[in-house]
Amino acid sequence: MEAIRKIIDSEAIAGAVALPGSLRHKKVEILVFPVSEDSRNVHEKRSVFGALKKYANPSLIEQESAAWATAAASEYETR
Repeated sequence: MEAIRKIIDSEAIAGAVALPGSLRHKKVEILVFPVSEDSRNVHEKRSVFGALKKYANPSLIEQESAAWATAAASEYETR
């Protein structure tokens, strides 16, 4: 497998890569490796929107807007 290793000033890649402040204005080492087709999908953003839909209880949706207030009142009301 072919790879490239290069040491450069971090300012040269600041526009392309989000660097933490601790690496700014320093020399950094860049390693470039080929990526297989299978591993490319690992870094795609995935959405979990709707993942828990099967657990939704439609009869409780009406109570959602007051759920926190109801729970806090029942937990902390004077006894």
